Amino acid sequence: MKKPLKITLIVLGSIVGLILLVAALLSPVATAYVNRNGEKLVGRKLTVDHIRANILTGHVAIHGLKLYEDDAITEFVTFDTLDVKARLLRLVVSDLYFSHITLVNPNVRLVQNGSHFNFQSLIDHFKSDDDDDDDDDTPSKWDFYFYNIRLAGGEVRYNDIQRGSDWRLKGLNLEVPGFCIGADEKTDAGLSVELADGGRLHADAKYNMERNDFEAVLDLYGINMAVAKPYVTDVLNVSNVTGKLSAHLRAEGNLDQAAQMNISGRIDMDGMNMVLKDGSSFSSCDKSSVTVRRVNIHDNVFDLDSVIFSGLAARFDRYQDGNNFSRLMVKKEKDADSTQLAEAEPQPVADTVEPEPKKPVNLTIAHFLITNSSFTYADHTLPDVFEFPMSSLSIQSENLTLNGENNAVLRAELPGGGHVDLRWKGNILQWKEHQDLMLRIKGLDLKRISPYSVAYFGRPFTDGTFSFMSHNTINSSALSGKNRVDIYKAEVGDKRRDVDAQLKIPFKAALYVLKDKDDKILFDIPVKGNIDNPEFSYMKIIWKTIGNLLVKVATSPIRAIASAMGMGDVPEFIKVDPKQRDFTSEQYHQFAELATIVKSNEGVHLTLDQQVDSTADGELLARYAHRNELVLQYMTGQEGVSAEQVTVTTTMTPGLKQPGYAVSSETTDEFEE
Repeated sequence: MKKPLKITLIVLGSIVGLILLVAALLSPVATAYVNRNGEKLVGRKLTVDHIRANILTGHVAIHGLKLYEDDAITEFVTFDTLDVKARLLRLVVSDLYFSHITLVNPNVRLVQNGSHFNFQSLIDHFKSDDDDDDDDDTPSKWDFYFYNIRLAGGEVRYNDIQRGSDWRLKGLNLEVPGFCIGADEKTDAGLSVELADGGRLHADAKYNMERNDFEAVLDLYGINMAVAKPYVTDVLNVSNVTGKLSAHLRAEGNLDQAAQMNISGRIDMDGMNMVLKDGSSFSSCDKSSVTVRRVNIHDNVFDLDSVIFSGLAARFDRYQDGNNFSRLMVKKEKDADSTQLAEAEPQPVADTVEPEPKKPVNLTIAHFLITNSSFTYADHTLPDVFEFPMSSLSIQSENLTLNGENNAVLRAELPGGGHVDLRWKGNILQWKEHQDLMLRIKGLDLKRISPYSVAYFGRPFTDGTFSFMSHNTINSSALSGKNRVDIYKAEVGDKRRDVDAQLKIPFKAALYVLKDKDDKILFDIPVKGNIDNPEFSYMKIIWKTIGNLLVKVATSPIRAIASAMGMGDVPEFIKVDPKQRDFTSEQYHQFAELATIVKSNEGVHLTLDQQVDSTADGELLARYAHRNELVLQYMTGQEGVSAEQVTVTTTMTPGLKQPGYAVSSETTDEFEE
């Protein structure tokens, strides 16, 4: 006979023996006997108020029983009444048959300290010398019948000393019409329990002892999640967990293959909140529900009809050494002694039997929805903390699966009236094979991203509105992205002397030059790379590309302005014949193009440096000076071009082969670092 059944029969046999002993004696004598010899019977102090017995009917009623702890002072189990009726004649045919068992107001105190429980001595008392032997599969010759089992009232208290857990179950109500061991009959049972901290539990079960088939329905009503705090804090760095849990779950299967049971039903949580040790909320949710069509642990099947969150509030904090999710887990320190012992112990020889291959996880969610929620991304790796809050967040996906193509849509509102729109297509498990992500950010207050401009360029944004469109694809780990930046009225503040900017560029000047006549900045940022490369960083590529663009703009502003104005390439050198006294139409046209660029932006300074041969005679040198006067007069004579924006110089080089004007530009002094 298997050990669990053997221990069960030993305990039941002891109870039967006690009942038969009581039944064989007169009630007063039985009461005195139990009070005098209780410790011999069960191994602990045992008392009763009185016992009533009728040997002819097989009826026994025990009133006011108290079973104590090992200290013989603290009460372990008490009850008001145990009323039992047995058919004693059935013992002749090896049947133990109870027609009814009623237990009124039981009170049980369970205490756990590590691996030790306060009922260990009871187990040791009833344990026989051969209990450590191998399990015996020999069938028992006895059949056991228990009918009309009823538990009314009472309380069970469970205390885990090491975890500081204290559970109280009250209002116990158990109804079992029939329970059989060794007979091919179904067992029906119903249990109702109230938790002292709030909530109620009801369970119904059907079980066939012979075939080990079972069906069970569990209903939870408003269970206070505070009872789970000691177990949650054991693995997570949180100080408290609150919320109300309700559920309706159904399970059916066979106990011989318990992992293959099928589970269905619904789980609801109201007012969930996980509080960190500093008092802040890690995540909270007003309402959440999960509807389960089928869960089978053995087959790794998780078929969910819906997963819905409403009023979810969460955040992601990035730190130099990780993030708030990695910090959430409690790190367990390894016991040095146990580690050394484990290393010293010889390793067992591998089993020649091949284990059953583990089936891949098959998760499907027919309807996934997050609504009326918020999410905050925070970056603590910068000189100033970056906070990016999103409100009115919604995420929706239909037929979500771990394997195969998925679609999802995200929408959220930003502070100041902006909004985010994200559309995603891709595979979850094989995410490197295919992803397609379209992101649009509209109307973001540019000051919100100042921590990044300070970190990379050394200056904060003081004004401006930012919009961003990004389309990124991943195919076989190769990422390709197109990003368009649209900024209106960007203004930056003073250079931060306390920050060592990552990119040394004249940021303020470059932004000024990039602005068009309508105070807008518009440019594209392409991104390419292999995500398997450990040095790949999307954000670094973005900011490096922006930095390179700004460097080009600041060092050659006329080219950037010409490109923004759609003028194409501007001349970098205007050829001039040394013998010319005046300029040709083509040369005047080139000067006019430069004047158009200069007058479009007052922050640009243009230099025209005439390259001449220093060995030329006096007549040619006079012509060079005359040409400079003509250029300066022509440029400053253009409407909108000030004398401070144009400088004409001469550089004399012996034996010069290419005479003419070298064109260069820079930002005016007020924008320099």
